[in-house]
Amino acid sequence: MDLTEQIKDCYKTASNYPDLAKRLHQTGVGSYTVDVSSSIILYRFMEGENILHQGNITARSITEIFDEQKTIQAIRNNQQGKTDYPSFMNEIAEAGVRFYEATLTGSNKRVTYIGTGGYYEETIPW
Repeated sequence: MDLTEQIKDCYKTASNYPDLAKRLHQTGVGSYTVDVSSSIILYRFMEGENILHQGNITARSITEIFDEQKTIQAIRNNQQGKTDYPSFMNEIAEAGVRFYEATLTGSNKRVTYIGTGGYYEETIPW
């Protein structure tokens, strides 16, 4: 199974986000960045390889100014099962998140949500 297939398998088999992050890490992903407007994802592997995933979506508009409280609410809605991933992406776009970066290595595993004028960082519990 090639790396792209392994990544797809991680998404299919994960029970929640911390489980997904752990599975991606076990596959060798050290970090990844998601462009919220396009859903393009750059996966960076610990051994140096990179994979760029481009989805087929209509571009999302991103609110100009970052809103930390809306970002946190979008995260909680998704964690509590109130929204699916596409809805989560729309909510963080409305909160002004332009990119998010997941860091899956080291002692500070985290997701950083970045927008114009601010950011919010959350630890990945695993």
